[in-house]
Amino acid sequence: MTLLSQQNNSQLSGVVTSKDAPLQNIAVYIENTTYSTETDAEGKYVLALPPGKYNITSGGQGYKRRTFAIELKEEENKKLNIELSENSPKELEEVIVVGKSAIQEVRESAYNVVALDAKSLYNSTLDLGHMLDKASGVKIRETGGVGSNMSISLNGFTGRHIKLFMDGVPMAGFGSAFQLNNIPVGVASRIEVYKGVVPIEFGADAIGGAINIVTNQTSNTFLDASYSYGSFNTHKSNVSLGHTTKSGFTVQLNAFQNYSDNSYKVKAPILDLKTSVMDPTKEHWVKRFHDTYHNETIMLKIGFVNKSWADRLLFGITLGKEYADIQHANEMKIVYGKRYRTGSTILPSLTYEKKNLVVKDLNLRFTANYNRNYNRNYDTANRKYNWLGDYVETNHLGESQYSLAKFYNDNFSSTTNLSYAVNEKHTFFINNVLTGYERKNNDKVAVAEIGSTLDTMRRANLKDILGLSYRYRHNDKWNTNLFGKYYYQKVIGPVDVSTVTGHTKYEERTKTFKTKGMGLATTYFLKDIQFKASVEKAYRMPTDTELFGDEVTERGNSSLKGENSMNYNLGVTMNKQLTKHTFYVDVNLYYRDTKDYIMRLVEQRYGNGEYINHGKVQNKGIDAEIRYYYKNKFMLGGNVTYQDMRDKERYEASSTKSSKPSLTYNDKMKNVPYFFGNAEAAYYMHDLWGKSNVLSLGYNFNFMHQFYLQWPSLGSKETKSVIPHQLSHDISLTYSLKNGRYNVSVEARNLTNTLLYDNYGLQKPGRSFSIKLRYFFMKRHNKSNRNRNETTQTEETTQPEEK
Repeated sequence: MTLLSQQNNSQLSGVVTSKDAPLQNIAVYIENTTYSTETDAEGKYVLALPPGKYNITSGGQGYKRRTFAIELKEEENKKLNIELSENSPKELEEVIVVGKSAIQEVRESAYNVVALDAKSLYNSTLDLGHMLDKASGVKIRETGGVGSNMSISLNGFTGRHIKLFMDGVPMAGFGSAFQLNNIPVGVASRIEVYKGVVPIEFGADAIGGAINIVTNQTSNTFLDASYSYGSFNTHKSNVSLGHTTKSGFTVQLNAFQNYSDNSYKVKAPILDLKTSVMDPTKEHWVKRFHDTYHNETIMLKIGFVNKSWADRLLFGITLGKEYADIQHANEMKIVYGKRYRTGSTILPSLTYEKKNLVVKDLNLRFTANYNRNYNRNYDTANRKYNWLGDYVETNHLGESQYSLAKFYNDNFSSTTNLSYAVNEKHTFFINNVLTGYERKNNDKVAVAEIGSTLDTMRRANLKDILGLSYRYRHNDKWNTNLFGKYYYQKVIGPVDVSTVTGHTKYEERTKTFKTKGMGLATTYFLKDIQFKASVEKAYRMPTDTELFGDEVTERGNSSLKGENSMNYNLGVTMNKQLTKHTFYVDVNLYYRDTKDYIMRLVEQRYGNGEYINHGKVQNKGIDAEIRYYYKNKFMLGGNVTYQDMRDKERYEASSTKSSKPSLTYNDKMKNVPYFFGNAEAAYYMHDLWGKSNVLSLGYNFNFMHQFYLQWPSLGSKETKSVIPHQLSHDISLTYSLKNGRYNVSVEARNLTNTLLYDNYGLQKPGRSFSIKLRYFFMKRHNKSNRNRNETTQTEETTQPEEK
C-alpha cells in the first residue's frame, strides 16, 4: 500500500447488506492502517482517506469476511457496496480488531492470545471480570458480591501474577474502584488474553500472562445508555457517547456507577457474645447486614484523530470514588458491624500515536498517566459483632485494629513503543515501560494516636522494563518473534529487623533489583489448522500491595524477592468453516518452573492476608475450548482447564538442607483451583414480531472441582478445610428491537441457589435476578474531510476486484 498524500481528501462509502437487507454494526476497515468504521442502522459506512491503493475488509459476527483491492484518486468519491453471506459467528479468537490492527495481525500472532468480543455482551449485566471468566484457562475468584475483592487465575497463576492493561496502559495503580468486576462490559470493545509469554509491547513483568482491555475507539457519533436493577437492591448504570468532527476533533465519554446492599443470605456459625464461644459445626442462614457498596466513575477523552501530525492525540481524565462497608475479615468467622473504607481517584492521561513517523513504516506510540488515589479507613468502634447483628462493648478501640488512617497512593506510568518494518519480512520493536508508586500517610493525628513509627515510613516502588523484539515473517504460513527484556526495580519501605521472637522493630530500607529475560514465539499455519509454540525466561517483581499491603485487610512485606520462571507453551487451533456450519477447537499445553514463588497467607487472629517467598513451584496444565455454530441461529460451546501445580521446595525455608525436609514437598499447591470450566449455548430468533428484531435465549453452566485450603498432606482427611465441588447455572433472555436500538434483557444467575465459594468460607451471592434496559444510537459521518477550495468530486461505482 502506498500513501500519496497525508490529506484525507478522498472518500469511500457504500452500503453493507446480506440478502438485500442492510446490516448494522458491521466493521469496515483498511488493512494495516488505523482507518476503520462501522455501519449504521441503514447499513451505510463512510471512510475519509488519503488517495492511494488499499485493501478494504468488511465482516462481523454471523457473516463471512470479504476483502477488496481498491484505488482512490485525488478528491475522488468512490462507492463500494458490499454483500456479505451468512456464516457462523466468528470465534472468540477471531473477533475483528478495529482501530488497532487488521484481524490478520491477531490471528497470525505467534503468541497464545485469545480475544473476547465484548460487543456481543452489551445487553447483559456482566462486568469485565465475569466476561473474562468465559475464556479458557481463566478463573475469576471473588470474595463476595458487588465491589468485593477480585483476583484472576490464569493457567494456575493467580492475582498479581497476571498483569492488567487498558489500551496497553498498566492498570496496577488505577485503584480499587476500577477493578474489573466494577467496570461494565460496555466500556470495552474486546479483551485480549495473553497466556504465558507476553509481547514486549506491554512491558509486563508477568509470569502468568497479561490481559489487555481495548476500549471503544470508533470515530462515529454514538450514544449507548443502560440501566439495570437486580436482587439485593443492586443498581447499575452506564452512559457512553462519542463524536468526531470533520476536522478530526474527537470527544469520548464513559460514565458508570454500581450500587448494592449485598444483602444476600449466607450460612455461618453464630458467636455467643456472652461466652465468646463459636461452634463451627452449627451454621445458620443469616443476612449480610453491613456490606453496602457503591462506586461512581467518569472517563473523558478529547483530542484529534487522523491528522497529518498525529493519528491519535488524546488527553484524558478519569475521576472515581467509592464507599465500601467491611462485613468481615478474610475469614467469615470474624464479623464487623461498623468498619468501612472510602476512596477517590484522579487520573489524567495522554496518548499519542503516529504511523510513518519521519520515514515510512516507522511507527510511534506513547502513553502517560498520573494517578492519585486518596483512601481512608475507619475502624474506631469498641464493639464485637456476630452474624445476627448483635454486639457487645469491648475495652479497646477498633473492631480489628484501631484506624482513622488517611493516605495517598501516587502512581505514574509511561509507555513508549517504536516499531520499524524494514520490509514485509523483517520488523523491529523497542518498548519501555516506566512505573512508579508512593504511599503517604496524611493523618498525623491518627498516627499519633496509634503511636507507631511504622506508619510514618516511606513506601515507594519504581519499576522500569525495557524490551527489544525482532519479528521474522517468512510468509503467510510462518512467522517468529525473538525478544529480550531488561528489568529494574527500586523499593523503599519498612523492614522488620528484630531478632527477638514475638517482637517487631522496623527500619526504613532501600533495595534494588535488576536482571534480564528473553524468549521466542513462533506459529505455523496448515490450511485450517494453526500451530503455536513459545518459551520465555520471565521475571515478576513484587507489586505495591504485596510490598506494602492495602491498609485494610492486607499486610505488606517489603523484603520480598522477585519471582523468576521458565515458561513453555504449545498450542493448536482448528477453525473449519462449511456452508452453514463452523467448528472451532483450541488446545493449549503449558509448563512453568518457578522459583521464589510469592504466596499469600491468611493469619488466624485478625484474618489479615500477608505475603511470603515460598520457593520453587512447578505447574503443568492443559486447557481446551470447542465451539459449534449453525449459521447465525445457534451456538454451543465450552472450555475446560486442568492444571497440576506442585510444591517443589524440598526443604523448609527456616532450616538447613541437611536437617529438615519439607513435609509438603510435591504436594499440590494449597488454595489453588485445578479443575474447572464452563459451557454455554445460545439460540437466536430473527425478525420476531418485526423486521430487524431479534430474540436471543442464553444458558451458561459453570463447574469447579473441590480443592484444599491448606496442604493436602497435612492433617486428617476428615478435618481438612475444603473449597467444595460446585455447579451453577445461569439463563438469560434478550429482545432487541429496531436493529438493536432498543434492548431489554432478563437474567437469572445461580438458578439452583447453590452455595458458591471462590475462597474458603467466603460465600458468594445465591440465586439472583436482574433486568436491564439499553438504548443505542449511532450516526454515520456522511462527508469526507475535504479542502475548503474543493470544487468537484468524481464517483466510482464499479465493483473492485475481490481478494
